[in-house]
Amino acid sequence: MRYNDVIIRWTKIATVLFIAMAVVADVFGIVITKYIAFCWAEVFDIGRVAALAVVFYLGTAGAYVVLFALLKLLFNMSKDIVFDRVNTNLMMTITLALVGIAVDCAVGGFIWNGAWILSIVALFMALVVMSVRVVFAKAITMKEEMDLTI
Repeated sequence: MRYNDVIIRWTKIATVLFIAMAVVADVFGIVITKYIAFCWAEVFDIGRVAALAVVFYLGTAGAYVVLFALLKLLFNMSKDIVFDRVNTNLMMTITLALVGIAVDCAVGGFIWNGAWILSIVALFMALVVMSVRVVFAKAITMKEEMDLTI
């Protein structure tokens, strides 16, 4: 049991660090967007750079949804609230946010080809989270059925 507490604690710390990185990314978003546009995408017209900035900020908004839902999920896990409908709802929120990020990155793919890769990664992560959610939902159903038989 102690081993799981350590993993959850470190995962919470990592999640908070990712939230901090997202805040820093938002603060320097225009600089980051210009760098991506000018150096990686070789885009120099202001309209496409502005569109890339919008895609960037929409993506970080989705990242906040994912990270805060993950943090809530981890707090539930540390309280031994594991197989609960609240957690499956949090996983659905994470999945929907990842799909939103994938769509956002797909739009950004028309400006910068590297965004297509980010879109595929986000969809893969959404698939993994949705699969875990289905397993949790099935475990909850089985637990409820067992509680009724006792």
